[in-house]
Amino acid sequence: MAVKAKDRSKAGTASAPTDSSRHTGRRAPGRPTVEQASELRENILDAALDVFFRHGFEASSMEGIARAASVAKITLYRHFETKEQLFVEVARRAQLRVRSSLAFMVDTRAPLEQVLRKIIETLYDGFTQPQYLAVMRMVIAEATRFPKLGRAMLNDSKIVAEPLVQYLQQLKDSGQIAIESAYDAATQISGMASGAGRYLLVTPSRHPMSRQHWIETLVSLFTRAWRVEA
Repeated sequence: MAVKAKDRSKAGTASAPTDSSRHTGRRAPGRPTVEQASELRENILDAALDVFFRHGFEASSMEGIARAASVAKITLYRHFETKEQLFVEVARRAQLRVRSSLAFMVDTRAPLEQVLRKIIETLYDGFTQPQYLAVMRMVIAEATRFPKLGRAMLNDSKIVAEPLVQYLQQLKDSGQIAIESAYDAATQISGMASGAGRYLLVTPSRHPMSRQHWIETLVSLFTRAWRVEA
């Protein structure tokens, strides 16, 4: 039986896929995939970092963060129950991101100066990013009110240092450097590479000559102090 034009129009509208959902950014109904959930979480953390960076912890609100992330407030609370929990995750992610690039810097076959230079450059660049410094300043300000935050950051600093600790331990075991503790040595490198705390008080110079001078000074300091001459 022939279908009337009016019915054909309705049928076409019901069966044909619309493009609106693809262009509005809305997720199709149903449970999100693991990839979608991960992407949403990263989007929220990016938005929260920006809000905390611009307004500080105290003046930031979950409502403002949800608005910046373009999500409903109820969606934000499904991922993070409190602003404090969200801030802890933002701070931890800022610190752990340094580790992802540091792991590729260690190579016991390369000359000590070359590897240390790459490591210190990576740490310096990561620890002097304006947003990272802003987060660390907020961490220091809020650590007494939220002890969990300080403990989490201290634990993560050990995770960040793992590739460097392993590298230094290998050099120690092979007799190339003389150090008592690989972990203490890695902590000393990280602390000095990050500006020895001064960049939490003053904005680091972005001039390439200033950056290179600090890096080369540290490379010379550690190689002279630790290397075992053949």
